[in-house]
Amino acid sequence: MSDLAYRRELDGVRAIAVLSVVLFHVGYPDMTGGFVGVDIFFVLSGYLICGQTYMRLEAGTYSVTEFFARRIRRLSTAYALCFLVTALLANAFFLRSEMGVVADGFLGSITFTNNYNLLNSVGYFSTPAHENPFLHTWSLSIEEQFYIVLPMLILLTRRNRVTFAWLLSVLFVVSLALTLFSGDLIYDREERFFASSFRVWELAAGGLIFLVTYHRLIPAKLPLMPLVGLALVVVPVKFLDASYLYPGWATVLPVLGTVVLIAFAAPGHSWVAKALAVRPMTYIGRISYGTYLWHWPVIVGALYYGVTLTDEIRAVLVLVSLALGAVSYHFVEMPVRRISVRGEGKKRLYTLFAGQALVLLGLAVYLMYQPGKAGAGEDARLEALKAEVMNVHPGWDACWGQDSPETFCKLGVEGEEPAYVLWGDSMANSAFEAFDAYGEEHDQAGYMITKAACAPLSGAGTKPDCIAFNDRIFEYLDSAPPMDVFLFARWSFYAEGYGHRGDRPGQVALLGADGSAGEENFPLFAESLSAAVARVAEKHRVIVINHVPEFPTSVPKSMLRTMRFGSEPLNLTVEQFESRTGRTVEAVRQAAEENGAVHVAPAELFCNDTVCHHEVEGVPLFIDNVHLGPRGNDLLLQAVDAALETEGQ
Repeated sequence: MSDLAYRRELDGVRAIAVLSVVLFHVGYPDMTGGFVGVDIFFVLSGYLICGQTYMRLEAGTYSVTEFFARRIRRLSTAYALCFLVTALLANAFFLRSEMGVVADGFLGSITFTNNYNLLNSVGYFSTPAHENPFLHTWSLSIEEQFYIVLPMLILLTRRNRVTFAWLLSVLFVVSLALTLFSGDLIYDREERFFASSFRVWELAAGGLIFLVTYHRLIPAKLPLMPLVGLALVVVPVKFLDASYLYPGWATVLPVLGTVVLIAFAAPGHSWVAKALAVRPMTYIGRISYGTYLWHWPVIVGALYYGVTLTDEIRAVLVLVSLALGAVSYHFVEMPVRRISVRGEGKKRLYTLFAGQALVLLGLAVYLMYQPGKAGAGEDARLEALKAEVMNVHPGWDACWGQDSPETFCKLGVEGEEPAYVLWGDSMANSAFEAFDAYGEEHDQAGYMITKAACAPLSGAGTKPDCIAFNDRIFEYLDSAPPMDVFLFARWSFYAEGYGHRGDRPGQVALLGADGSAGEENFPLFAESLSAAVARVAEKHRVIVINHVPEFPTSVPKSMLRTMRFGSEPLNLTVEQFESRTGRTVEAVRQAAEENGAVHVAPAELFCNDTVCHHEVEGVPLFIDNVHLGPRGNDLLLQAVDAALETEGQ
């Protein structure tokens, strides 16, 4: 015997995994940890693939070519169709300026390297990633990498099943140790999510639990263990979120839960297994692969069109994803699965795979030439809007992290001594044009000091190097002659931890000088901002610029979609703005006023009594959802001039 017996209850576990991921991706607020569904999939895949491999090694029937034929039969046709349709639809509807992300994601997906493509580009939880129709294929890339490397290792170990078992153990220990004890020394919080090295232990865990159960090293039945396993799988879906270092210690919960369910949840032993094995759960489990493939392009398409994710729309997207998963299962996956992996059948599978690969690679080459091309029928206004997407100043990249007068980016007129400094994070960088014009207007020279995701705070930051950077800037200001110091940042990022994913706080931790984080950011934020203003105000005039409106999606892209598809225009009410950032705005105002600083409230110009504006006369104020464009810089400069004029009266 060289095949694992079918276990209906494991399809039920797959159902939990895929529903967790889909519900998380459509944005149900009670599913903040739904990304753990991928960890469940990894363990199940390791159990099945390593189990079948071990049994064939034991029987002396293991064949590398048959192994790959089985993987082709199981995976390739379904993903080839999904990737092909997704890429063609994206090419038809996406802006040419957006096709670079699509082309990179498509190529990474078909070459099974998309996890590293994403690792080096953008984080899983960030807004740009959630406009990428191939974001979700990172997990498929990791699995395929495992499937490619595993047979090679088996051949190197001369098909010895004992060596194979030891190999799994070593992979598990090394990868788990790396995951638990590396912190963010290797990759930062966003990057590590995609790294294969932090996921191998999950696949190996599945293989090891097969070995343990196959050789009956543990009892087949333990009271309450299936319930414990189910709890370990389900509870993280509710209580984990993007603020956790992941994979990390929290990842042990869903992985251990899946291992426990594999080991002890047999239908004859527990009601948990019986519940998992009911027909609706097993059916969703069977269509889970197709559902996972299609759900993300469906969500991205809806968001791209401008659909607002109400609970009703979320339910529709979930149902559409399940329906496409069912179509994929019955009409694409099942017909191919009937092909034998031996003899002529194996040749058919390899021929099919080669044909699919040629088509997909040809399309990848075509897509690579799309970025920058003007789409058919695009008019001058459309081109102007496109030009506003991430329309940053020429020194945007060069200005980050400079910490001395010799390297600071220059503002205003040429001069020996600066009369003012703009200090902040990416918001300050996006305000370059306003403060360059400010210097020209007042015939003054100035410096811009910026570091990404690092606000001008005293003894606090999102990363330890933010605190160290700020300390160097404080030292510079302590020794510099008196001047005007403008402080500007995306304050709610630090005060509430909103991060990049909608209106849910707590995604970004604010660290103290000792590297620890509190239960919430706000107390430390208010204290550290006030301390920063007070310290700088001892020698300089401080001007604190408060929050500008922050929109749920990229302003110029949303305007483009409204123009092209007639989707609903952006609408941010003052009530929504105040609900999201009101506490932060008040803390920034207090920090300024209590320490004798000038307070600038740009929202008074960006908003009227009822709504906050995202454009003026058809020109966007922002280059994305929050960073200022040229027209937004004009408004900011007006707000700064008005505040300073009032101060001088």
